[in-house]
Amino acid sequence: MTDKNIIYPTIDLFSYDLAEGLGESENDIEQNRSNFWRRIYGERPTDPKLVNAESELSDYIELLGKNGKDFDYPLDGFYYPVKLNDTYALQVNCSNDLTDDPLLKFSPRHIESFQKIQQNITEKLHHSQTNQPSNHIGQTWFVWGQLTSDDEDANKIARKIYDQLKIFDTPNWDKDLKSDITLPPKLLSAQCFELWQLPSDRGKISQSKHLLICLFPHELDIQKDIVKKIMPQLYPSLMQLFLYRHKIIWTYCHSRTHKNKLKEKVTKIQKNIAFLGDENQPPNNNLSQLQQNLRSNLNLINIYSKDLVYLESQKNTIETNLKNYQNKLKRLENPERDINILFLLKFASIVTKKYIPQINADITSLSPNQKSLENAIRNIEGVISIEQARSERSLNQTISYVGTGLGTSQVAASIIVAQFPAKTENPSYQAVIYMGGVFIGSIAVGAIFGYLVFWIMRSRNSPKA
Repeated sequence: MTDKNIIYPTIDLFSYDLAEGLGESENDIEQNRSNFWRRIYGERPTDPKLVNAESELSDYIELLGKNGKDFDYPLDGFYYPVKLNDTYALQVNCSNDLTDDPLLKFSPRHIESFQKIQQNITEKLHHSQTNQPSNHIGQTWFVWGQLTSDDEDANKIARKIYDQLKIFDTPNWDKDLKSDITLPPKLLSAQCFELWQLPSDRGKISQSKHLLICLFPHELDIQKDIVKKIMPQLYPSLMQLFLYRHKIIWTYCHSRTHKNKLKEKVTKIQKNIAFLGDENQPPNNNLSQLQQNLRSNLNLINIYSKDLVYLESQKNTIETNLKNYQNKLKRLENPERDINILFLLKFASIVTKKYIPQINADITSLSPNQKSLENAIRNIEGVISIEQARSERSLNQTISYVGTGLGTSQVAASIIVAQFPAKTENPSYQAVIYMGGVFIGSIAVGAIFGYLVFWIMRSRNSPKA
């Protein structure tokens, strides 16, 4: 075991879950609420006060009051849940075990103490860390303590702390460290070390890891200056700052999934357009089939248009949270109070140089497919109009032919009947024979005139050489 070279080792886990997602039903929202409270109570609490607290008209609602909920003795820690607009945020704090001797509470501890502290937090979250719900946005491990002497190397201590924690899937200090170790930035006199891993474009949100280690100098009074003064002022700002960060990463991850779905639809759109423009395909004059094709493409372009709008909204969400993130850092920055946290802007540069340009490029590359499909739909509508007009003209011509034949046959029958003899030796028999002749004759005359009209109209409609 190493020397006792850290005073009051403490871990704060800031965890975020979406409370109300876009388009979610009341059942989904209630499930999100249950998942959140299970982190604290292990089950869904029945106290109506907890649900009613969410109805307050505020952007920052303390769900369990200002002091949260303390851990059971002898653990020194607490839960502090809040609701930030549409997001549940939970701070879980844990340090050394409580002791009746205040001198022992702030006495130097071994670096290995952080292992036990992290384990306590995981257990107090009822092992939800191993099975995050689908509405989980992200989390930050904020680790801090005080150096035991002025000449202690903060860089070495921070690296030892990093080695004790189980946060990164593939730990690599040199790769994960994003802040400058030659001149570590300061946060209220504490030297800071920021480490992170970001999800790949084809990765999952669970790949997002974020750790911030702050080591306070030995010259400060751990109890009066740090525990009772500095940290209470810092916690609310960190709660909001980390939320903006994780919302950006979470939204970008979802935009990658959304982009892949759009690309799948692009493949279908291109197949439809290629089929319609294929000269080797036989002409499709089936009106019913054309109408079915039109309905299919109208449904496809409706979904595709909505997906493009959603991709645009994801970009807007990232830009909004980036602006909030940057503004929060500017408000916190105060050289006179020894607050220099602009090192956290390194994450903002990734957003401006990669995340936003990538989504803009996606929108630019995917939008022309919508225009192509719109043109294809107009072509199908044109063909349908032509086929409908052709069908109506054919029906009118047929009616004309039949009408001419019926009319002439009726005239012919009238003329023949007019010639019916008044007297015969066998009237009944001769009437039958004669009327049969009248019927056949009238049909023949009607057919001849109907065909004549058909021939004349066909000659007029035929293209001239």
